[in-house]
Amino acid sequence: MSSLNNAKEADTASAVLNTQTGRLHRKMHARHLEMIAIGGSIGTGLLKKSGGAVFTAGPVGALLCFALVGVQVFGVITGLGEMATYLPVDGAFSQFPARFVSPALGFASGWNYWITWALCTPAELSAIAIFMAYWTTAVQPWIWSAVYLVPLVLVNFIGVSGFAEVEYTLSLVKVVTVSLFLVVGTLVWLGVGTGRAKWFENWSPAIVGDDAISRFANVSSGGFVTAFYSYAGTELIGVTAGEVSNPRKAVPRAVTGTFYRIVIFYIGAIFLVGVLLPPDSSILNPNNAISQSPFVYVYSVIGINFAADVMNAVIIVAALSASNSALYACSRTLMRLSDEGNAPKVFSYVDKRGVPLVALSLTVLFCVASVLGGYLVGSGQMFNFISSTSGLGILIAWNIISYTHLRFRWGYLAQGRKLEDLPYVAPFFPYADILSLLLGTLIFVFILFGTFYQRTVFDLSWYMNTSWIYSGVPLIIILFIAYGLRAGIVSGKGVFSGFKMIPYEEMDFVSDRYIETEAERAENDALKQKPKTWAEWKSKLLYKLF
Repeated sequence: MSSLNNAKEADTASAVLNTQTGRLHRKMHARHLEMIAIGGSIGTGLLKKSGGAVFTAGPVGALLCFALVGVQVFGVITGLGEMATYLPVDGAFSQFPARFVSPALGFASGWNYWITWALCTPAELSAIAIFMAYWTTAVQPWIWSAVYLVPLVLVNFIGVSGFAEVEYTLSLVKVVTVSLFLVVGTLVWLGVGTGRAKWFENWSPAIVGDDAISRFANVSSGGFVTAFYSYAGTELIGVTAGEVSNPRKAVPRAVTGTFYRIVIFYIGAIFLVGVLLPPDSSILNPNNAISQSPFVYVYSVIGINFAADVMNAVIIVAALSASNSALYACSRTLMRLSDEGNAPKVFSYVDKRGVPLVALSLTVLFCVASVLGGYLVGSGQMFNFISSTSGLGILIAWNIISYTHLRFRWGYLAQGRKLEDLPYVAPFFPYADILSLLLGTLIFVFILFGTFYQRTVFDLSWYMNTSWIYSGVPLIIILFIAYGLRAGIVSGKGVFSGFKMIPYEEMDFVSDRYIETEAERAENDALKQKPKTWAEWKSKLLYKLF
C-alpha cells in the first residue's frame, strides 16, 4: 500500500510540475477569469437575439425561459467549479467526461463543445454586420464581418496574456454599459423623461399565443434556445482554469461571483425589454429586415439618439468580446482533443508563447467560412442558423457536465477521500445537479414540441431557425455511437464494451491535481480567515462583490 501511495505522490508531483511549466502558460489572474466568465457571456444572445425571444414567446414567456435556464446555470457552474478547482486542466469539457464517465462521452462532449464555440464566432461576426447597418447600408454586410475578424485573430495569436487583457477590457465595457441600461431602462419604465410610467401595459399579451397549447409551444421554441445561446460563456471557467495562476483562489471566486451577477444582468435586462417594448414590435421580429437590438431602440424611442449610437457601438464591442472568447475556447478544446488522441496530432502543437497555433488556425478558417456564408445567404439568416445550432450545443454540454459532476463526487467519496480536502465544494449536492439535468431534459423536450407544433410550412426561415434538428444534435449522437462502437471493436471485449462507464474505484483523482505554492497557500489561508475589524469586513465584502 505504501508503494502505491508513493507512486501516487510521484504522479502528483509530476502533474503539478507539468501544470506549472507546461506548454500553456498560467498568466491569467483572478480578475481576468471573473470578468471573462461574466462579460464573456454578454454578447448578441442578450443584446440582439433576446428581442426575438420576447417577440415569439412574449415578455413573461421570455422572462420565464431566462429564469429557468439561469437556475440550470447555477448547477452547471458550481459543479464545474468544484472539478476545475481540484483539477485545473484545459479542455474540461472533453477531459472530465472522459475521466469520470466514459471515453466515448468525453469524445462526443469535446467535439460538441468545439463545434458550439466554433460556430459562436461566425454568429457574432454575422451579427456585427447587422449592427453596422444601423449606421450605413452602403457596405456589403459580409465585408464588415471580414474587417472585424482581423483584430480578433491578431489578439488570439499574441498569447494568453494578450487575450486576457483585451477580454478583460471588453468585458468591463459590456458590464458597465448593461448596468447603465438597467438604470436608465428602469427610470424610463417609471416615467422619467416620458412623463408617464409604462408599468405593465406592454405585457399584452404576456405570453404570445391563441390558446394554452400554442402559448406553450411559442415559449418552448422561441425562448429557450435563445436563453441557452445567451448564457453560453458562463461555463468558460472550465476552459480557462488551465491557464489561471492560483486556480484555488481564482476559480471559486469566479463561480460565486458569476451566478448572481449574470442573473441580475440577464433577468433584469429581459424584464426591462419586455415592459418597454410591445411583443409585436417590428424591432423585435427576428425575421424582419429592420430588426435591431432592443437595447438600441429603447434609447432612440425616448429621444436619446446619441446614446443609441453609443449603445450600438457597445453592442459591436460585445460581439467582438464574445468572438474573442469563442476563438480562445475553440483552440484550447481542440488542442485537448488532440492530446487525448481524439483529433489529429498536429492540433497539439503549441508555440513558445503558449498559443495552440494549428488549433487556432483551423478555428479561424471556420470564421472565414462564415464570411462566405454571409455573402451567400445574408448575415441575418446566417446568424439565425448558427445561433440555433450553438444554443442546443450549450444545452447538451451543460447536461453532460452536470452528470459528470455527479459521478465525480460519488467516485471521489467512494475512494475514501475527504470532502473537506476539496478546495471548493459545490452547494446543494446532489440536488443542484439533478435539477440541472431535469431542467435540461425537459427543456429539450419542450423545444422539440414547440418546433413542430402545428407547423405546416417549412420554409428557409424555419430551417435557419431550427438548424439544431438536422446539424447539431444528430452529429453529437453519431459521434458518441461511432466512438463507442469503434472502441469496443478495437478492444476485442465486445462491440458494446466501448460504452462502459469507468468504475468509481478506477477514477483518476491524482493526475493534474494542483498543489499550491507556499505563497499561494498563505494567500488562500488569509482569505478563509474571519474578518475581525471593520476594515477587514469591508475588504472581504468588496472582494466578494468585485
